[in-house]
Amino acid sequence: MELDTILTEGGSAYTINPDENGLCRRVNETLRQSLEAAVQVAEKQKHDAGAHLREAFTAAYGINPNPSVAYSQSVKAVEAVANPLFLPRSPEPTLGAVRSTLDQGRNKYEMVVQDRTGAPAGIDGVIELLNLLWHGQRDRHAGGPTSRPVTQEAAETAVHTAALLVHWMATGAIRKK
Repeated sequence: MELDTILTEGGSAYTINPDENGLCRRVNETLRQSLEAAVQVAEKQKHDAGAHLREAFTAAYGINPNPSVAYSQSVKAVEAVANPLFLPRSPEPTLGAVRSTLDQGRNKYEMVVQDRTGAPAGIDGVIELLNLLWHGQRDRHAGGPTSRPVTQEAAETAVHTAALLVHWMATGAIRKK
């Protein structure tokens, strides 16, 4: 794309956003590729997670960042993949319910990567990432003693945490034993 070349060669802090309909802050290429890999695998699986991740990225890194939207869309991206996978019959699936299901049933799931003994690794890391994403959204419920606006740094972290979780879940890196 000609504009992106001009922006890159000119040393601009901005680049074309993932939807190719506006500008966003330039980020580390590895982070951008990680996000795109998660979006692509989610879209192949017919999940809405890809659209939520793109919206989260734009809200976090766009010209006019909106950290609250970025965080909320990050949570929705994970829910779009996790809810059908771990809560297929739940009438009201949420990320909190997924987190609880995996926490209580951690012995029922494993990772495709091996642990130090050569056995499939447990899902403790997945649960911790879900906890981080879930508990970090401090603006979800107003009026509480820990309620506060989402910071820009927290929103950016949420976007990339969500991309990792979406990628793992959509590719089957977390599986039933």
